Amino acid sequence: MSDDAAAAASKTENSSYYFFKSTPQELQKQYAPVPLKPGQKLDFTPRVATIHDSALVKKKGEQKSDGANTDAKAKAASAAAAAATLTYAKVRKNAYDFRDKEDDSVTEPEHYEQGQKVKIHGLKKAARYNGEVAEVLGPEVNGRYPVKIQESKKQLNVKRANLKMYIPVVCTEFVDINLEEGFRCTPELLFRALTDQTMIAKYTRSEAKVECKKGGKFSLFGGSLHGTFDAVEASKKIVQKWRFKEWPDDCYSTVSIDIHSPEYGITVATLAQSNVPIHDKYRNRDVPQKVRDGWKNYFWDRIHKVVGFAKVDKSEYRKYMAPKKSDNGGGDDSDSLDEDMPDLE
Repeated sequence: MSDDAAAAASKTENSSYYFFKSTPQELQKQYAPVPLKPGQKLDFTPRVATIHDSALVKKKGEQKSDGANTDAKAKAASAAAAAATLTYAKVRKNAYDFRDKEDDSVTEPEHYEQGQKVKIHGLKKAARYNGEVAEVLGPEVNGRYPVKIQESKKQLNVKRANLKMYIPVVCTEFVDINLEEGFRCTPELLFRALTDQTMIAKYTRSEAKVECKKGGKFSLFGGSLHGTFDAVEASKKIVQKWRFKEWPDDCYSTVSIDIHSPEYGITVATLAQSNVPIHDKYRNRDVPQKVRDGWKNYFWDRIHKVVGFAKVDKSEYRKYMAPKKSDNGGGDDSDSLDEDMPDLE
């Protein structure tokens, strides 16, 4: 047998060959991103042996002999495994716990003033309100404060022990987002698709409330996305104050959508969104990417596929658009055009 054949055979026999093929540095990045302490080594012992030696996978005869004790141990192990499973809800709870530890350093006042913001915690029967931000509506009566939930506007009477000062998460880093999309329709139809309550509810497949007028409010995806209209120019321009529910409080971005038709039957939407926070109130630093994906997946693509306004490629509609002039009044400035309108697909 040749050396190559022997090596191939040894690879086949050793099922963990491909796992250990990676360098220790690569494995450390994948399984132990936190720097190791001096003298500490990584443990890459296969977990399969540990699982097969556990009480959960004993032979049937051994399990029967163990009787009820084995069943109790198995149930306890299953419950422990379920508790250890990391879910989105637990991630949010961990974020709240982190904030609660920060809040512990704040000295609570003897009494809350009317209009002051507080955070609800420790409720048992109404646990769904734990973590909600509320506004104090009046003075303490019989040990309880009347409060109004900020998001749902629900009014409650909460004990003093279940309230604490609200410390808002402040974001100091913001980015701007610029998108461009072509549609095979008229400006009037695209404007309606972006502002008509019934159409938005159908292609987003969610609850939508839209008052398309200056100062009007909008709420999409069951209130997850909401804001107000700052300016509306029929079939031409939409300007909104725009935020997600998970963003830091009182943090709004400005969305400006220009609608124009470079050629009959082709309409282009140019979107500029400013002051998008880097992180949300749970300190997840993926907000800008979620916003970009949201516009593409829940608006542009849905309008193409559900409403039926086919996508127009940039190479098709840009040839109809007037080229930008250089500062010295010269000819076409194709480099400037490409810089202002990057390919975002």
